[in-house]
Amino acid sequence: MVDKKADIMFEYFERLFPNPKCELNFSTPFEMLVAVVLSVQCTDVRVNMVTKELFKKYKTPKDFANMKQEDLENIIRSTGFFRNKARNIIKMSQQLLENYNGEIPHDAREMENLAGVGRKVANVVASIAFGAKELGVDTHIFRVLNRIGLVNANTPEKTELQFVQKYPDRVNHDTHYRILLFGRYKCTAKNPKCAECELQSICEYYKKEIKNNQSIKK
Repeated sequence: MVDKKADIMFEYFERLFPNPKCELNFSTPFEMLVAVVLSVQCTDVRVNMVTKELFKKYKTPKDFANMKQEDLENIIRSTGFFRNKARNIIKMSQQLLENYNGEIPHDAREMENLAGVGRKVANVVASIAFGAKELGVDTHIFRVLNRIGLVNANTPEKTELQFVQKYPDRVNHDTHYRILLFGRYKCTAKNPKCAECELQSICEYYKKEIKNNQSIKK
């Protein structure tokens, strides 16, 4: 039943999002890394507004490594946690120049050695920029996979590891963004659009939270 449930979900997501794309704007792997770091606890829309101006002047690790932290803070302030993000982006850029010849390591676990780069950020960048078989679990993916019941985990990392173990052939960029987009626009944290969702018959959240509540009201 687990595999059948997964097949139903993946088929539905493929119809909903036939050509899923990252909603962050960037032109190089390094710009993508900066954008993903900025997107932590921030919307892609806001990050794109910031990077539209940021990337006009600052494009490479050398550009960022030489920045004053205060200058970068002022530019990225609206993304939240701007002091930590500015400090990490500058340090990360310096590390790339000192240890990696200015190039981002393709391996996600190696990428985690960079300042401000956690497991989710590393997996997302490795998957999109380098085609690595990694799944970056953000709040949307964590919510969707656990609500539907494809995994049963209480942390993003456990969610990732369970999914990768069960569905290794589905670990890719398209799967990542289809689940993310479904969580962002359909299976939202508050007021999920269950009434219009085709996964009611297989969704554990719907059975427990929605259907049971409807029965109690009757």
